[in-house]
Amino acid sequence: MILKSKPIFSPRPWGDRQLNELYKVDTQDPVGEVWLLSDFQNMRTELCEGERCIYPNDLTKTLFHKDLPRFPLLVKYICANDWLSVQVHPDDELARFLEGEPWGKNECWYFLQNGRIAAGITRPEKPLEDLRNDDLRILTPERGDLVCLQAGTVHSLGPGSKVIEVQQASDMTYRIYDWGRGRELHLDKAKVATKAAASAIVIEEMKKFDWKYFSMELTRKVEGSGIVITLSETLELYVLLDARKEFPEDVLFVRPGNFWGESF
Repeated sequence: MILKSKPIFSPRPWGDRQLNELYKVDTQDPVGEVWLLSDFQNMRTELCEGERCIYPNDLTKTLFHKDLPRFPLLVKYICANDWLSVQVHPDDELARFLEGEPWGKNECWYFLQNGRIAAGITRPEKPLEDLRNDDLRILTPERGDLVCLQAGTVHSLGPGSKVIEVQQASDMTYRIYDWGRGRELHLDKAKVATKAAASAIVIEEMKKFDWKYFSMELTRKVEGSGIVITLSETLELYVLLDARKEFPEDVLFVRPGNFWGESF
């Protein structure tokens, strides 16, 4: 069985109107995030085969071989015309302790064009509330690179970046500062969540990456069960269930890691 996602669009102040044009979305603010696979309430994507549609959580046991609180992965297409907030996410243990959530937020960005990010801090002794641009470790990933951010890493996605984001399905983000946009900050929780020595995992020209949360592979032939994201201009997402398909160009094939079977 092959199911196709119906994406949901999220306008953001740092977004890119090119997404509005590509996906024909009429919003006042530019679209910054295309939610390709989500089981969050109010942002729940449908997965359809013909006229029959289901939701991601209907496939949790099939894909992860276990009943989980919700579908545990979230996939987005993100385009940034400005810096996102400087932020940090809690790890699994802290998410349970602080928020009563089943897991934290570890994530990967696959770069569709050259970009710019902040990942890690250069002066760990400096208080978070005093962090500014010069205190952030700036990286310039290139098209085809994969950057993975472990929970606890202070980070921000920069202008000109277009990425596919694959992450644990968590919406816990603690903002440290927001470039004067006036949105709420979460410094107390950020101080607890931040791991000062943490930095990004960078895989240049990624072909295959295995992590305990999920694996990712660049391929044209997919077989078995997993999540497929096309790399065309208007990205599409499919969920394969014991299926086989060959694509004319490379796609990202994402499969669950061992974490879900070992930790729940």
